[in-house]
Amino acid sequence: MGIYYRDAEHLYQIYGYFMDRVLTDEKIGTKMAKAGIIIRFIYTDPDSEITIDLKSPPERPGYYGSYRLGPCELQEDVWSKQAADFSHSFWHGLENPVAAVTRGKVKQGGKITAMLKLLPVVKPAFQLFPVILKELGYDNLVIARKG
Repeated sequence: MGIYYRDAEHLYQIYGYFMDRVLTDEKIGTKMAKAGIIIRFIYTDPDSEITIDLKSPPERPGYYGSYRLGPCELQEDVWSKQAADFSHSFWHGLENPVAAVTRGKVKQGGKITAMLKLLPVVKPAFQLFPVILKELGYDNLVIARKG
């Protein structure tokens, strides 16, 4: 098991809340929706999956996209596989995803350029992730920035 998540349910609790915030955010969500793709994130330690659908009309009012926690039937346009701890650090703005791919920390397939275009769009979420951890009572999971 990794450092930050007890099990898949713990990860889904945190990422579900995070996705609710990101996909309803007027600045982040509207720009993400323009990507028009389905992204599957496959995590290890704990084994889990999150699929973000930016292609179909959102399922809930006020959302700019939909997401599924756990394996689902949607066919992704792009996928990314990584340790859940890497993703946790990424959402704190502490990881370079391009360097992580070249070092083998992250594996990807499909329309990778479409996902790379989302990197500048999701940057504001780096400030949001520690906030949602605190809102959920997980202050201990916030990674303190050095220096």
